[in-house]
Amino acid sequence: MSDKTSENAAKRAGGIYNLVLVASQRVRELKNKHAPKIVTKSGTTMTALQEIEEGHINAKDYLKKLK
Repeated sequence: MSDKTSENAAKRAGGIYNLVLVASQRVRELKNKHAPKIVTKSGTTMTALQEIEEGHINAKDYLKKLK
């Protein structure tokens, strides 16, 4: 993953702190057999970050789930 990708994902999530929270929740879901929203050969962490960057994951909704 390039630095540009992580920057874009952080912007979509509303900051690096939110990115960590949202991505970790999404990784847990993927590990619990939730279907990925994109087709990739990457692992769960990279898949979660790519989903966030591409806008398939709504960070605000995930943050509401965590509260």
